[in-house]
Amino acid sequence: MLSVELYSWLFVYKEWNKLKRMPTTDKGFEDSFREYLYRKINFDSVSNSRDMGFGLSYSTLSDTPHELDVICTKDKDLIVFELKHYEVSNLTKEIVFTFLGKVMDFFFKNAELLSSYKITMYLVTINKNVDETVRKLCVTYGIKLIEPSLMTIKVLDYYLRDLYQKIAEKEIELKHKVAELIENVNKLKEQYDYSFSDIFRYKDEKILIDLLSLEIRPSEALSKIIEYYSSFEMVRKEWKSKPN
Repeated sequence: MLSVELYSWLFVYKEWNKLKRMPTTDKGFEDSFREYLYRKINFDSVSNSRDMGFGLSYSTLSDTPHELDVICTKDKDLIVFELKHYEVSNLTKEIVFTFLGKVMDFFFKNAELLSSYKITMYLVTINKNVDETVRKLCVTYGIKLIEPSLMTIKVLDYYLRDLYQKIAEKEIELKHKVAELIENVNKLKEQYDYSFSDIFRYKDEKILIDLLSLEIRPSEALSKIIEYYSSFEMVRKEWKSKPN
């Protein structure tokens, strides 16, 4: 869902900076994010705080309950959020694997029921210095990393198309630059805009793990995302410098 990805990114990029900090460990990050997303999107359901059952009162294969910060459903979309404030400390690869492991543990126990949903994982942080190792892990396993310093592919595609509509028709060269960027981002989106449900599937009473068909090259993908985001920032500055 574009709206989920877009509003999640807007929260860490812009909205969080406007909010009053609370006297809690995460300064109110989790509660503020939950309330913001709930206002923006009409979800069918949103998990309670400290939910230990995947938002659906489910158990895990290991019989170990796991807390996941926010779980939302909308039609047949099931969106799982892991929220990491981490203003000073850094995200680590262990955090990514722990998040993935929790979702896998629920899925392996409830695969038949959960296979009717498209499960998408979001790792959300306000940290502005995310390590490339974390970014590449998220790309590999279809986890949407929401960080203020870099747009996801889908969010970047949205803002490029919005910019294209705003550029005057007479600005032929600039419109061409943006159109070319949109084409490049769309190609990347077709290859890398996948989710948990595209990798972990349930068919014929078996759980299948499908990574080979995705042709994953995380270093190349990340390099292109960074390149296209940088190009977007440049063309946006160029557009803003133009007289109205």
